[in-house]
Amino acid sequence: MRNGILTSCCLLALIAPTIAQAQGEVVFESWDAAYLGGTKAGYVHTITHAIKRGEETFYRTSTELHLTLQRFKQTITLRMENGTEETPDGKVTSVFMHQVLGKQQERLLTGTVQGNMLAVVVDEIRNKMKRRVLERKIPWDENVLGLYKQQLLLKEKRIKPGDQLSFRSYEPTINAVINTKVHVKDYETVEVRGKKMKLLRVESIPDRIEAQNASIQLPPLTTWHDKDYVALRSQVEVPGLGQLTLYRTNRDFAVKQTGPVAKLPDIGLGQLVRLKRRIPRAYDTRVVVYRIRIKDDKDPVTAFANDDRQTVKKLGDDLIEVRVDVPADEPVENPAPVEERYLKSCYFINCDDSRVKELAKLAVGKETDPWQKALRIERWVHRNMKNKNFSEAFATADHVARTLEGDCTEHAMLAAAMCRAVGVPSRTALGLVYIENIQGPAMGFHMWTEVYVRGRWRPIDATLGRGFVGGSHLKITHHSWHDAQSLTPLLPVVRVVGKISIEVAEARLKN
Repeated sequence: MRNGILTSCCLLALIAPTIAQAQGEVVFESWDAAYLGGTKAGYVHTITHAIKRGEETFYRTSTELHLTLQRFKQTITLRMENGTEETPDGKVTSVFMHQVLGKQQERLLTGTVQGNMLAVVVDEIRNKMKRRVLERKIPWDENVLGLYKQQLLLKEKRIKPGDQLSFRSYEPTINAVINTKVHVKDYETVEVRGKKMKLLRVESIPDRIEAQNASIQLPPLTTWHDKDYVALRSQVEVPGLGQLTLYRTNRDFAVKQTGPVAKLPDIGLGQLVRLKRRIPRAYDTRVVVYRIRIKDDKDPVTAFANDDRQTVKKLGDDLIEVRVDVPADEPVENPAPVEERYLKSCYFINCDDSRVKELAKLAVGKETDPWQKALRIERWVHRNMKNKNFSEAFATADHVARTLEGDCTEHAMLAAAMCRAVGVPSRTALGLVYIENIQGPAMGFHMWTEVYVRGRWRPIDATLGRGFVGGSHLKITHHSWHDAQSLTPLLPVVRVVGKISIEVAEARLKN
């Protein structure tokens, strides 16, 4: 059945080493070998312990996904774990998730059900020292099923072809309860680790999620079950990774690495959207018109941002035109006041941190003009990020200020926090950027920073550090990260990863 491990995978979070195993009798355990593009890349391990507390029994289940793959030629480990504790009838009493945000920086989320609320606690672990960073309550649905009950559900229902049912689950990476509809198809012959088997096909389709004024469809999960309702094969299309296939097996085969890492899929290269034509001097362009097809999207015109730099027009059922037109560098008359959340410190963009403030002051010096402050910060971050690696997960700005390592997400977060530290409103933007490599021109997924100066939002890109962001940047969404302790702001990207094709219809250096 579906669980939060797949949602985590969609967001490409890098998760920490396994949480200490619970004490108690093991009542369920499974090992699945994980394959990407036909190559063995890791495993999924699920284990349930029966825990006695007085006269009551609780079932604590953890599910861990472990993959080894490459991102732009750098080997990374993608390790995800979450879990639930539940009563014998499947009612959830607590949840947990363990997440790595950067080197020696981890986040542990635990939640306890209290009536119709979930009391969530988030602890940050840095250099093995723990500190509490969040305590809050969110609405809870008492019908949420725990992971153990989900494992038993199809057997208890004694499903047969034509049956339909639904269940609700908690997805900790986005702090949301999701309803999933289950459609039982028919028996079909499929291959399971080299053997042809006749198994019952089951499709689990989550309801769409509303996030940032957009409707997001998480990918459906297809499973094939034997006569005992055991899922011998599972398959899901994971945005950014491709087709992930799981085969039920034993521990020894699941954890064994059968081939060199170099042969595993490169998720960085796999996420690139290839273009048929180059854009000469792409980073200097002021106008670029893109024609974009988005597969299986009922409202493609809402998939990309509309603002004073970018307009979106529908051309067909799955075809849109996005025009990026860099406005003239002129102040806006009677500008609207900026919302306070773009200046406040928050979990990811924690501008109140002493090190962030120190770096911001160092970068800005005696400059007083807000736009020049932003440009100086862009230049400082670009020049001083000493290790531009892709193995970081999604580090907070204060952590990046100390390590000065990471990819575009770390550049964007640090620049945004430094801007806020010197009074310049900021947010992050997420989308695609034009790149060229030996395989030709393409658009790659990217994050940069936007600042509110002279009455409008203007982009800066500390990864490139050019002092100008042209039509080469195609924006999907933006976010202040106010009140966000999960990776929900990244969800709009799930909507388009692996589903789009892009054609450059026009590009020029002048408006």
